[in-house]
Amino acid sequence: MINTKPLSRTEAARMVVRAIETIRRDEAGIYNSRRDLEPVLDRLRNEFQAELASLGVKGTETGARPPGFFSAVPVDRAQVRAGVASRDLSFVNSQGLRFQHGANGGLSFESRAQVGDFLTLYVQPEVDGNEEFGVARLGTGYAKLTLYNVELLVGRDSLWWGPGLFGSLILSNNAPPLDQIRIGSAEPFLLPWIGEWVGPTKLLGFVSQLEERRDHPRANLAGIRGTIAPLSVLELGASYANMFGGTDRPRLSGVDDYLRALFDPPASDQAANRRFRNNLLFALDGDLRLRNVNRYRVPSRDLRLYGEFGWDDTCCNSNYVPLKDAISGLIGVHLLGLFEIDGLDARFEYAESSKLSFTHNQFYRGYWTRGEVISHAIGTDGTAFNSRITSRVDDDLMVGVGMTRLVIGNTTNPVSGSQERRWGGAIDVTYRFGGVYSLFAQYQLTRTTNRNFVVGHDGFDNLVLLELTRSFR
Repeated sequence: MINTKPLSRTEAARMVVRAIETIRRDEAGIYNSRRDLEPVLDRLRNEFQAELASLGVKGTETGARPPGFFSAVPVDRAQVRAGVASRDLSFVNSQGLRFQHGANGGLSFESRAQVGDFLTLYVQPEVDGNEEFGVARLGTGYAKLTLYNVELLVGRDSLWWGPGLFGSLILSNNAPPLDQIRIGSAEPFLLPWIGEWVGPTKLLGFVSQLEERRDHPRANLAGIRGTIAPLSVLELGASYANMFGGTDRPRLSGVDDYLRALFDPPASDQAANRRFRNNLLFALDGDLRLRNVNRYRVPSRDLRLYGEFGWDDTCCNSNYVPLKDAISGLIGVHLLGLFEIDGLDARFEYAESSKLSFTHNQFYRGYWTRGEVISHAIGTDGTAFNSRITSRVDDDLMVGVGMTRLVIGNTTNPVSGSQERRWGGAIDVTYRFGGVYSLFAQYQLTRTTNRNFVVGHDGFDNLVLLELTRSFR
């Protein structure tokens, strides 16, 4: 179950364990011809060697020792970023990262500590700057308590709900991380009575408070997500998000008010009850993963087909029934082992939002925080087509090429200005060396029209980006 992110390192390590066990007990010889899986598992074993050791996995040849009751890594990873941009620009799905015209740079590192198997502490401070100013901030940081498969997180973190690579209809990392309280299942579990029928289940809920400088100061954002895997090849999810409240008047008061704002979609559309302002969004998603599809003349070894269907509560008496003008959707295909070449993958994804998606009559700036859309970057009445092909040349070198066509709509209600259009491509190289270093280099070229929704503000955007990451594990 991989479509509710972020995944904890322990959960990812458990997935590696299950993969190893599945291959080892392959009595029918299903995986005898899948030599391409060995280098993948080798990379995963190397990445999660400490977690695998703590889980007591034997025969993985990691050489790592299980951590003690208390373990701390002052610097787990460190990254230095440098880039040159021809214009001011915002990155899509990069936690609100922006570059100014000219030279830009940044530095970040991760620190973590673990107490037993129940308390995790994590911080990722960042420093960013350009030719005019610099800023230091806490990018991500939280304390996480885990007891009896229940995980409670307090702090700042990003959320990505859904199977898409280039966007999500409810929550993505397009905007900066949210300050939140989050509770959910640490690992998938079986529900009583119906567990064998619906398969492994994962549940998650959170509440967050947004920034002061917005249409309604300190508005709240809450969300719930559930996923099930009724088949080993199928993962299904349902997501709900609600922007509500705020510190300005009229304010919510009492449990009844909060329940109405959270679960009564048309409450905010009643002129006499402005304190019940709420902006609700819903989405359903599915991810079908098929192996050895080359037997059916599909030009890849494995195949993922996924999609997401979302709608805005919109107005008046719509309740939970989707209106045509409030529907959004996303579909994608992921070809793994393209043309049966090891390490060659291709991804194609299309998304579309309606003219009422991510807008609201009281939260008139729309579904956004700190200047960025919280869900898919296309905003209101937008479309996106993204493609990406990656080739892992060897264990240490990967090359990627991508093409993007975006039509981005303004989420402000009433919608004003023209749509911003971006068309372009990028090429990137990732090279690992010295066992602990990784260098990422990318060049982007984008043709933008109506930049920032200003008619006639057109031009080409060029970007050169370098990132050097050092692991201290």
